[in-house]
Amino acid sequence: GRKMADAAMTDPSAVYVASTDRIRAAIAALKRRMESLPHAPAGKEDTVKRLVAQGDAKHIPFDDVKELSVIFRLLKLKAEEHEGYLHQLLEGSGIDFPEEKEVDDRDPAFLRKLELLRLKVERESIFGPEKVPDEGGKPVSMEVGLGVNILILMGTSFFVMYTAGLKSFPESKIIPVLMGAAGLVGILVVETVLIIMRDEREEIRRKRNAKAKARKAAGPTKPAAESKKLR
Repeated sequence: GRKMADAAMTDPSAVYVASTDRIRAAIAALKRRMESLPHAPAGKEDTVKRLVAQGDAKHIPFDDVKELSVIFRLLKLKAEEHEGYLHQLLEGSGIDFPEEKEVDDRDPAFLRKLELLRLKVERESIFGPEKVPDEGGKPVSMEVGLGVNILILMGTSFFVMYTAGLKSFPESKIIPVLMGAAGLVGILVVETVLIIMRDEREEIRRKRNAKAKARKAAGPTKPAAESKKLR
């Protein structure tokens, strides 16, 4: 009976009051009456059962105390200190305010990210910021080497074409220079095309690596997982 009454305190629509000696004595008198003469007032059968089940409870709904007062007087039950009126039953009682528990309804995934961020800040405050390699960019040495290579090719192309112009047109001073400039422009165009093609290949490789990392982080796909289960 006590467990049932305590469990009923979870009803948010009910107002609970502390059970008094008079309330418990009235319920005990009602219980004895039902045992000796099991005839509850018309339409009050379920209410009587509920009241009897709360005989040892520390708290009881206020509406049940009102029902107890009505049934007590309908059955003309006897008590030494009172006549079963509501204010008499509630003498020395008080409204029960259950302690409200704070519930953290934040997303668990968000809380995990927040904790990781906190740990990262603490680590950086002690050891300094992490040096993360930039996968999207090229090393400085590669950029310098590429620039030097282009300059060498441009100089070589100008020299070769200029020499060819001198041998082909020894009397002219303008044609060898024009041929050298044409070689310079030609090698520059070729290098530009090669650089564009090289950058496109690098971009494709980076995208593939990013997709592979994303698939690895997400775990096996459904078909793969199902195949593993079947094995």
